[in-house]
Amino acid sequence: MKTKVTINSVEHEIDTDPKRTLLESCLIAQIAAPYSCLEGVCSFCEAEVTEGDVRVRAGNETDTHPKTVRTCQTFPVSKTVKLKYLKNT
Repeated sequence: MKTKVTINSVEHEIDTDPKRTLLESCLIAQIAAPYSCLEGVCSFCEAEVTEGDVRVRAGNETDTHPKTVRTCQTFPVSKTVKLKYLKNT
């Protein structure tokens, strides 16, 4: 499955696996995605889902916009997912 990830206005296309979080897929693809804790606590990896469907690990839903997710706790569901990271790296 492919995912388009936008970081600092640059779009990258990476391979994703439903068993890996979106952040894990970015790191495997050597994309410099913003993150800090990998636990869903710091919110540094928050991104807006602009297209597609995702599954968020239970208990890690965000209180902000319904399409805002912590990518370290989020898995791709649809064939295409587009993300726009909210923090700059």
